[in-house]
Amino acid sequence: MKVIIIKKIDKYKENQIVEVSDGYGKNFLIKNGYAQPINKQTMANLERIKTKIEDNEKEIIAKANEVKTEIEALMFNFSLKSNGNIVHGSITNTAIEKELQKHNIKIPKNAIDKIFLASFGTHYVPIKLHPNVIAKLRLIISEEK
Repeated sequence: MKVIIIKKIDKYKENQIVEVSDGYGKNFLIKNGYAQPINKQTMANLERIKTKIEDNEKEIIAKANEVKTEIEALMFNFSLKSNGNIVHGSITNTAIEKELQKHNIKIPKNAIDKIFLASFGTHYVPIKLHPNVIAKLRLIISEEK
């Protein structure tokens, strides 16, 4: 028996067509609301849902690309104290997120991997806006006078 999974359960994902035994399909999946039997109406509904999901995904990627363009146009300058060639302190995720917020750029939580930049020079920090969209933020770390 083929069914359309409508709620995630075990190894099955939502909006997936699967082949299961008749008893499992009728007595458990359909009865408990995890699946629907395949017919013209449910197939049309599935196609409509998949189209909607694709459109939403395209919209999310477009917004992420806009934010990526804004981020890559920026360049942040940080300064750290040093004693000769020993650097005191580091630049962390929190400092970068605060600077982005000053420029009205909101990024997803945990978009920046944990970093501790403790060396002078130019650094590029990857910011994961979406699994397919990664922005590179340029940071310049100089010695505090």
